[in-house]
Amino acid sequence: MNASVLVSRVARGISRRLTMAASRLSRQPLVPPPNRALRWIVDNHLPSGGIRVQSGDRNAYPEVTGYLVPTLIEYGHSELAAELVRWLICVQREDGSFTDPAQGEKYVFDTGQALRGLLAGRSLVPQAEEAARRATDYLREAMIDGGRGGFPVRYQGSGCPESVHLYVLPPLMEAAGVLHLPGCRAAAERCLNYYVRHSDFLRIEDLTHFLAYEIEALISLGRCVLAEPVLNQLEGLQRPDGSVRGAGGVRWVCVPGLAQLALCWYRLGRWEPADRAMEWLDRHQTSRGGFRGSIGWRASYKPRVEVSWANKFYLDAHRLRVREFFGRNAAHVPDEVPLHDGGLQAVLARVGEADRVLEVGCGKGRYLRAIKAARPRANCTGIDPSPVLAAHLPTEFSKMPGTLESIPLPDDSHDVVFSVEAIEHTANPEGAVAEMIRVTRPGGWVIIVDKHRARWGERDCPPWEHWPGKEHLCDLLRCGCDEVRAVPVGSDGRPSTGLMIAWQGRKRSRLTGQQWNAAMVPAEIESQIIDSVRYNRLYVWTRAVILQTRPGHRVLEIGSGTGEISLQMAQAGRQVTCLDLSRQSLAFVGRCAQQLQLPIATVCADATSPLPFADGEFDVIWSSGLLEHFDAGQRQAMLRQWARVCRGKVVNLVPNASAFAYRLGKRLRECRGTWPYGLEMPIASLRDDCEAAGLRVLEEQTLAPEHAITFLHDHARSVERKLARLLREVPPAELATWDEGYLLLTVAEPVCRGPRGEA
Repeated sequence: MNASVLVSRVARGISRRLTMAASRLSRQPLVPPPNRALRWIVDNHLPSGGIRVQSGDRNAYPEVTGYLVPTLIEYGHSELAAELVRWLICVQREDGSFTDPAQGEKYVFDTGQALRGLLAGRSLVPQAEEAARRATDYLREAMIDGGRGGFPVRYQGSGCPESVHLYVLPPLMEAAGVLHLPGCRAAAERCLNYYVRHSDFLRIEDLTHFLAYEIEALISLGRCVLAEPVLNQLEGLQRPDGSVRGAGGVRWVCVPGLAQLALCWYRLGRWEPADRAMEWLDRHQTSRGGFRGSIGWRASYKPRVEVSWANKFYLDAHRLRVREFFGRNAAHVPDEVPLHDGGLQAVLARVGEADRVLEVGCGKGRYLRAIKAARPRANCTGIDPSPVLAAHLPTEFSKMPGTLESIPLPDDSHDVVFSVEAIEHTANPEGAVAEMIRVTRPGGWVIIVDKHRARWGERDCPPWEHWPGKEHLCDLLRCGCDEVRAVPVGSDGRPSTGLMIAWQGRKRSRLTGQQWNAAMVPAEIESQIIDSVRYNRLYVWTRAVILQTRPGHRVLEIGSGTGEISLQMAQAGRQVTCLDLSRQSLAFVGRCAQQLQLPIATVCADATSPLPFADGEFDVIWSSGLLEHFDAGQRQAMLRQWARVCRGKVVNLVPNASAFAYRLGKRLRECRGTWPYGLEMPIASLRDDCEAAGLRVLEEQTLAPEHAITFLHDHARSVERKLARLLREVPPAELATWDEGYLLLTVAEPVCRGPRGEA
C-alpha cells in the first residue's frame, strides 16, 4: 500500500468519525420541553408574589397560582410552592374570597383554584389551613339554596359555560374531608347534580379549555361515565398531527385546552390520543419554555402571549405520560439483573450487611432483589410513581408511591439511596438529586446510575428523556456530598462502553478527629502558630475570648484543634486545659506548648459524651468552631455538660448564619467540592440552645466581617476587594450593627446550681 492510499483511507476514517459525531450531536436535544416548561414557571414568579398571568404581564393570577402549587410540589419545587401559598394567604380577601387579576372582582371559580393551593400547602405553611377554611366558607356561602341552584350566574354572554364551576367542586370535596367540615360534601354533591343538568353542560362546541375543565372535574368526582362520550368525540376530531380544533367551527388549536385533554385521556388510560397531543405540544413550545394561548389560522384565544395555565396542564399531563410510558412497557423490562452488572456492583460496593437501602424509581425491583440476594440482612425499600411497576416488588420489600422529586420519607433515613436510569426522566434533576441527598444519612452514599449525555443517540428513547451531563450531575452531588466521582459502568451484563456512568457521593457529615487534624494542622502551620503566640499576633476573636477571662482563671477549651488561642491564653497567665477527640491534635498542641515553655494540660475525650471533670471545676469553658457541626438536640446536651463543670462563663464562637459573604462562599465551595470542613450548619443565635441547657445569655454579637469576605477569594476576587474597601470606610460601631461578622460570639453563665453544683 503506497503512502497516498494510506493517507486517503485515514482521511476517510477521520471524516466518517466526524460525520457520526456531528450526527449524534445534531440529534442531542437541548433542554427537553418538560424541563423548559418547569423553568418557565420559576422564571415567571413575580418579585411581588404569585405567578404572572401571561408573558409580559405585571400582575399575578391567584387562580393559576393556586392550582400550580400541587404541580410544583410534585415536581420537587416545594420552596417555591410555599412562597406561592404565603402570597395567596396575603391576598385573600376578608370574606375568604380571591379576585381576578384584571378588575379585582371576586370570583367563585378563582377562589376554588386558590383553595387547591392552600390545601396542598398545609404541610408547608401553617397558616394555609385557616386560609383554606375561610375560602371553603366563602364558597359554601356563595351557593344558591345550599348548592341546589349551583353558584350565582357569572359568565353569561362571555362564551364561558356556567358549568365550568364543576372545577370548583373537587377541591371543595377535598376540603370537606381534610378540614372535617360537616355538610360541605353534601353541598358539593348538590352543586354537582345541578350542573350536570345545566344547559351549558359538556357542549362539544365550547372552547376546549373550558370543556376540559368540566371533563377533568367529572373524572375527579368519580363521574367518568359522563365524561367518556365527550372525550370519545374529541378523539374522533383529533388530527393526524395530534391537535384538536380549539372550538366548534374553528381551525386553530387552543393550546392549554389540548394539554388538558391529554391529561384527561391519560387519567382514563387512553394513552394513544394523549401521546399524540403531547407530541404536538412538545413541537409548539416557545423557545422560552412557555405556550401561546392558541395557534393556527385566525387564532383568537390569546395567540400572541404565553399563558401560565398552559404550563400547569402540560406538566400535569407529562407526569402521567412518564408513568403511563413505563407502565405499558413493563413487559419489555427484564425481570432479573445479572450479578456482574456494572450498576449493580457500584451499588453493592456501598451496601453494608444490614444497611437501609432505598431505590428511587425502582421499576420491577430487579436491582433490589439482586441486592437482597447478596445482602440478606439489608432492609430494602422501593419507590416508584407507577403502581403497575411497584406491584412487581415482592412482599418482603417496603414499597410506596413516590417520585424522585418528592420522596415520602424522613430526612437521614437510609444508608444507601440509589437510582438506575431514573434521573433521565425527571424535569427537575436539581430537585431530584437534592431529595436523594435529603433522605440519606450523613456519611451514607448516594448513587445514580444513568446514561451519559455526551453519548445521546446511541439508544432509542422518547424525546422528553434527558440524559444528565457528567459534570453537571457531579456538581449537583457536591452540593451535599463529599468524595464525589463518576465511573463508567456496564449495564445488563454488557461491558462498559462509556454510555452508562455511576455517579456517587458520600453525604456530607462531621469530620472525625483524624480528619479534623488533617484539615486544621497542615505540616507548615506549627511554626506559624508559635510565631503568632510569641509575637502577640491576636485575631479579633482571640481578643474577644481572652477578655472573658482573667489571670489565674482555670479555662477549658473544648475541641481545641490547633490550640492557638489556648496557647495565647496560657501566655497571658490562664490555667489552660485543652480537650479534643484527636490525639494527633493534642500532640500538636503539646509540642507547641513545649517550644513556647507554656504549661497546658491536654485531655483526649469526646465532646458529645459526659465530660471527665468535677462539677464547677472551671472558671471559663469555651469552644470555637464546634457546635455548628451538631443539631439543636446535640448542642443542648453538650451545653448542659458545660454548664455542669463551669462556675463562671461559657463562651462559644460559631460561624454566623447571617454573614452573607461567608454563606455564599461556603455554598460555592461545597458545590465545587472544595469545602474542607465537612457538615457545617451556621447558626444565627445560640440563645435558645443556651436557655434549654440552663444557661443565661449575657452577650451575643458578631465578629470579623472582614474575615467573612475571604470566603469569596477563590470565586470573586474583585468583589472581595471592593467589599474589603467598603468595610474599612464604615465606622466600627455602625459595622457592628450589620451582623455580617464571620463569627457569632455568645457569652452565657449557668442560671443556678443545686446543692452539689448541678446546673
